[in-house]
Parts: sequence; structure tokens; C-alpha cells
Amino acid sequence: MIKFVQCIRRKRGLSKQEFREQWVAYGEKVKAVAEASEATRTVLSMALAVEQNLEIMQSRGTKAPYDGMVEIWWERANDVVAFLDSGVGDEILDDLRRAQEALMDLPNCTFFFASEEE
Repeated sequence: MIKFVQCIRRKRGLSKQEFREQWVAYGEKVKAVAEASEATRTVLSMALAVEQNLEIMQSRGTKAPYDGMVEIWWERANDVVAFLDSGVGDEILDDLRRAQEALMDLPNCTFFFASEEE
């Protein structure tokens, strides 16, 4: 299983409420990429505003949680490569990139591919 993971911090000047409102629209763009690339699963998560997150951060000296996280899953790496090389999704990917620029503090986000190990 191959995953593309996005750990997202909201753009400076964007309130938590504004981020949540735009998150829904961003999720639709992520789902469009997942569908076009024949991904097997897509998960969008948002950090909870709970005391436990603050306690963990303070007790371990970590940074604040990311505002959101995206995972797109494929069965094989070849599936992702074939989609990216085909050009079929270029327009959808460009739309996603524009949404990322509007929503995210990109230098403080993290995007990466990972494999699920059993």
C-alpha cells in the first residue's frame, strides 16, 4: 500500500473557522484527484481543539498539531506513477495546487509518500 500524506498548517491570517470552511472545498479537490488516479482510499482529518493536544505539546516540547491531514492510498506505486506520467490529471492537479496555495502555509506543511508496513 502506498500513501501520499499531507500534514497541513493553515495559511497565516486565516482563522481556524475560515480554514474549516475552506477545508470542505479542498477535500472535494483531493477526492477528485483520488478518483482520477484510481486511489483505493482517501482520508481527510482535522486536529481537534482539545485540552489533551495542548498537554501533549507542552509535556513533550513539540510544535502545535497540524491543522489538517490528508491521506490518499493506492495499492501499488506503479498506479501513482502511471497517473502522474499520463497527463490525464494535470488540470485536476493544477486546481489542487492553487487550492493549496490559498489554504496552506506551504513552507510549514509536510507532504510525502509512504508505504504501509504490516
